[in-house]
Amino acid sequence: MNNPGILKLWDLFPSPPWVIELLVEAANLEPGSSCLEPSAGFGTLATSLQKAGALVEVIEPIPELQTILSLQGLLLIGSDFLTTPNLSNRYERVVQNPPFSQQISHVKRAYQCLKVGGRLVSLVSHSPWRYNTSFYQHFRYWLNAVNAQVQDLPWGLFVNSDRYTCVECCLITIDKI
Repeated sequence: MNNPGILKLWDLFPSPPWVIELLVEAANLEPGSSCLEPSAGFGTLATSLQKAGALVEVIEPIPELQTILSLQGLLLIGSDFLTTPNLSNRYERVVQNPPFSQQISHVKRAYQCLKVGGRLVSLVSHSPWRYNTSFYQHFRYWLNAVNAQVQDLPWGLFVNSDRYTCVECCLITIDKI
């Protein structure tokens, strides 16, 4: 069960089951695929990736959640995705629901972690398409340059989840060529 105290202290919105199913399906995993979940939270997405046959490594900044992940038998390799070394060109899949406050940095870093032929699947808020700042313009340009597929998702993904938010979301899928 998710700890409400942790949810309030951190930019943490655990993926509900229907979002996990969507992310795992979009990952198009093959048995034995090397996979990173860089903001693993309570481990629900990571364990679903394992059940689908992936060899999963996780990163998580919250110490209490690191303990939970380790107790679940997940391989914790770092506490800060943006600064963990030696991740470039390492994974066949990166699947994530990043903190919305760092989503662009996480998406770009996740892309760097992919091997050629790898796939990035990321949930993101709709903010980069809602606002026309130069920051978001550059991100949209970058997505176009890497041939990202961006899918609008139905409203209400997190309405009945452990932590409510009405943020509109998209699914980004990038195959690294």
